[in-house]
Amino acid sequence: MCVAAVCSDVPAVCQVVLDGSSLFTPSIWSSDCRQPFNGGSFFDHEGMPYCETHYHAKRGSLCHGCHKPITGRCVTAMFRKYHPEHFTCSFCLRQLNKGTFKEQNDKPYCHGCFEKLFS
Repeated sequence: MCVAAVCSDVPAVCQVVLDGSSLFTPSIWSSDCRQPFNGGSFFDHEGMPYCETHYHAKRGSLCHGCHKPITGRCVTAMFRKYHPEHFTCSFCLRQLNKGTFKEQNDKPYCHGCFEKLFS
């Protein structure tokens, strides 16, 4: 009986071979979090496999509010990206529209809260 582990240099692409037959198909893990991909689906970025969250982190498309991937509409403000529903006033938490907010200490505020807090 001959058992060997066959691994490549790509992070964690391994296969166990028993007498020349594979015991299981190769498993691929995310390059950042090292979690296995369910069903074999992954996101490719610069030739490396990533889970959805780390793929979007590498591309700069995670929401600053919830830290989840943005795949639809997006608000870009203060050099950050947000889901529209997560771009909110830092005080009253009402949803803001791009261009209709004030900024203080790198945080967005609606006009009303900004006037109450900083005037």
